[in-house]
Amino acid sequence: MAHSAEQYDTPVAEQFVPARGRGPLIAVTIVTGFTAAAVTFMLSPLLPVLLRDFQLTVGDVAWVFTALLIGSGVSTILLPRLADVLGDRVATTLGALFLAVGTAVPGVVHTYPALLIGASVMGVGAATGQLGVGVLRRHLPGESVRTAVVVTQFAQASGAGIGLVAGGVALSHISMQQFFLSAMGCYLVVALLAWLVIPSSSRDRTVGFGVGNVVGLVAWMVVLLYGINTAGSEGITSLKAIGFAVAGLAGAGIWAVLEKRSKAPVFDLALLRSGTVARTMLAGLTIGMAIQSVTFLIPFYVQTPHAVGYGLDYDALHTGLILLPYSVVGAVAGIVGGVIAARTRPLAVAGIGAVCHAIAALWLITSMPDASATAFFVAACVYGVGSGMVGVGLFASMQSCVPPSLTGMGTSMVGIIVTISGSLGPAIYSTILQSKSLAAAPGVPAEDRYQLCLLVAGVCDVVVAAICLTARRKAAESTS
Repeated sequence: MAHSAEQYDTPVAEQFVPARGRGPLIAVTIVTGFTAAAVTFMLSPLLPVLLRDFQLTVGDVAWVFTALLIGSGVSTILLPRLADVLGDRVATTLGALFLAVGTAVPGVVHTYPALLIGASVMGVGAATGQLGVGVLRRHLPGESVRTAVVVTQFAQASGAGIGLVAGGVALSHISMQQFFLSAMGCYLVVALLAWLVIPSSSRDRTVGFGVGNVVGLVAWMVVLLYGINTAGSEGITSLKAIGFAVAGLAGAGIWAVLEKRSKAPVFDLALLRSGTVARTMLAGLTIGMAIQSVTFLIPFYVQTPHAVGYGLDYDALHTGLILLPYSVVGAVAGIVGGVIAARTRPLAVAGIGAVCHAIAALWLITSMPDASATAFFVAACVYGVGSGMVGVGLFASMQSCVPPSLTGMGTSMVGIIVTISGSLGPAIYSTILQSKSLAAAPGVPAEDRYQLCLLVAGVCDVVVAAICLTARRKAAESTS
């Protein structure tokens, strides 16, 4: 049964089940978020290594990320919903096992098809780190939404930083197969810890899983993401990309109509009547594109051979190191953002983060042509501040609007909208980069294409800042 939007406009009374100890539970939550985030970020600096090791083309490597992204979309739907219905212990353990299996496949079978399969399965476990919000909110007596969100975001930001450099460091000592098998061992240990430490939960009979609803949501999400990523590799005018994108949007519309009538909805669409929820979702739709400007554009720029006229000619390790401040500063900013969110509206924190993103984009635009390593280091720090605050602000905003029993639903709603937006970013950026090449180096984007991409990202940041920072004022006007 749907809940009224008014019910969710104010914080709800939290109900907690007994916990087995504050310290171990927080530690396992940090480890889970840390390791889950690492798998997503460790592949970004390894693009050239994958290309050489598996004898691939650039297009082939792009499909590895497409597989990971599509799997992540499924994960964002499936795992938080399982946590609401079957309990946090089952969902977290299952997510860690997906990560273990995903890394084992390319570790055991060293082929391109195995790499694609492994990336897909890894993606299905990618949302494991987000489950920490529900674990802490439901199992730590007296803990606030802010604490649950801050701890989880800190763990994920830290893991992202390690992931950026782990691949480059590890591959200087071991092979790609050994790297994947070592990761498999880590995730098996995480799965065991999650099962032993996270308390079991009794089945909540009032919350239905809604298999048909979940399958329908996954179906249109996968079709839409496939269409968006096809646009990135084949161009936004590709009939194939347009067809899948239209089919995905049409499926979303049909699913939304059926979801309203469902007795076991995956998302309670009545939540969207809440001004806070609507603004949070709209901000998430645009901020995903802005975040991808860091993880997608910067690695390509810095790994461009300087001989073509720009670029830093970096390898995977150096790329990870120059992006490391993004994650480290983001982890600290997430904590600071949580403190600020406790004293004001969480959306205001997200708005401040979006402003930081816009400043970083402007800094890089003005640093070109021929941006230096220092320029990217400074930008990574400012981007880190922005991402840490945006993450805490959006997730805290949504969690303030749902009861503890629907923590997973709130996590999924933010996660899905950011995933869709995040996949749209590389598609748009790829199209822009391919629109103009250097005359002396066909296939290498002209440097001003990066400036144009950053301008698009900066505009998205400004839109998010406006949505979030005007929330308080408009809310006051509506009640006057």
